[in-house]
Amino acid sequence: MNVNIESLLKKADSFISEILNRALSDKEISASEGLRLYNTSDIDFHLVGLVADEIRRKRVGDTVTYVVNRNINFTNVCIKQCGFCAFSRDFREEEGYFLPTEEIVRRAKEAHQLGATEICIQAGLPPDMDGELYENICKEIKKEIPDIHIHGFSPEEVLYGAARSKTTIREYLKRLKEAGVDTLPGTAAEILDQKLRDKISPGRISVKDWTEVIKTAHSLGISTTSTMMFGHIETPEDRVNHIVKIREIQKETGGFTEFVPLNFIYSEAPMYKHQLHEEIREGGSGKDV
Repeated sequence: MNVNIESLLKKADSFISEILNRALSDKEISASEGLRLYNTSDIDFHLVGLVADEIRRKRVGDTVTYVVNRNINFTNVCIKQCGFCAFSRDFREEEGYFLPTEEIVRRAKEAHQLGATEICIQAGLPPDMDGELYENICKEIKKEIPDIHIHGFSPEEVLYGAARSKTTIREYLKRLKEAGVDTLPGTAAEILDQKLRDKISPGRISVKDWTEVIKTAHSLGISTTSTMMFGHIETPEDRVNHIVKIREIQKETGGFTEFVPLNFIYSEAPMYKHQLHEEIREGGSGKDV
């Protein structure tokens, strides 16, 4: 262990030191203990970061890897109106767009020629969408670039595609996998608390459905990322409970490849522009990050 950590543990709050020593011994901490760590300050706050980095070093080492990726958001037209989303447009709006499959493939080929090994495909939920659209996009990309990795379609899109195809989540995920989807983005999670979701994005995929899509994908051998959007109206308790839910899924399936914290981009978000919630914030603070 880093000598600096050992000396700091002796100077820190005794309860915080106890929690961190257990974490360093690979023992699970509870939600209430996690909340105590979230609310630390001064030396205890810095110690949490040092311990987290030490655990990371022990588990994965110091070798850093990366992927050359291109995001292709093929439409901003969406039937949902989430309060945090500045991207979506109604299909009647002038700023709305929808890329044809040929253009999506062209952009994927261009990225591949420039060294990309992965394409991330996500978009809005267009009205009256053909249930086979996502599959067709993947098939056309793989036809042109067989070795490209397709990281595509959030749980929200999977749920929508299954509904448009009049099939189950499991069968639809099987079809996506056969069409060429390699992994799924674990987006559309925001905060996995239904009451909070109903405030910031009524009509958005439910916690139950998000969890079902993720677990089903993992059971089919489709790995996913996991995410959390912070810095809006959520509380530290909401964040901790969200991470606990992610942890429980990972213990069950082992299918998450990474955890991606996403800072709330507030400036053009409807719920910030129109001040829809008294507690709305301008993204996460430096300490939050």
